[in-house]
Amino acid sequence: MEISRCRLNFSSVIIAVALLNLTPQLAQTANAQSQTPNNSAAAEKEIRAATVLFYDAFNTALKGNLDPMSAVWSHRPDVTDLDADGGRATGWNEVRADFQNMVRLYPGGHIAPQEMLIVADGDMGFSVVTETGQLRSADGPMVGFSQRATNIFRLEDGQWKLIHHHADSNSTATQGVTR
Repeated sequence: MEISRCRLNFSSVIIAVALLNLTPQLAQTANAQSQTPNNSAAAEKEIRAATVLFYDAFNTALKGNLDPMSAVWSHRPDVTDLDADGGRATGWNEVRADFQNMVRLYPGGHIAPQEMLIVADGDMGFSVVTETGQLRSADGPMVGFSQRATNIFRLEDGQWKLIHHHADSNSTATQGVTR
């Protein structure tokens, strides 16, 4: 009996020592997961502002002026746009042409980001939103829509530039037409 108690106590001591050795590593991991670095919080604020600026530019484009859209997008060849109706544009020239075509097809209207989620890390960040609004078909009335979208930004020369936009229709669309 005395030997069993000694083995049990010795095993308990071994387990306790092992756990104590892990405690600093576990605490450090938990602390790192629970804190957002200050630079990341600042970048998230900037990405939120860049997202709002993108949708302001989008609304201006719907009225025929694509200059603000040109200002928010990167003009590098790796930019992409995947629109809700299945179109794909690669490179700034194609992306710009895609938006010009959209303005021709859906003049007027309004689009707004809702339920915004922002993530930033280093010189990259993204926003996930629900785009809601109304667009006027070139041959019909205003059509309401709601669709999911992801916007990816890259820090270029001190400014957050849009490098990818992906809109995806979902089941909450009020009518079948999306952009």
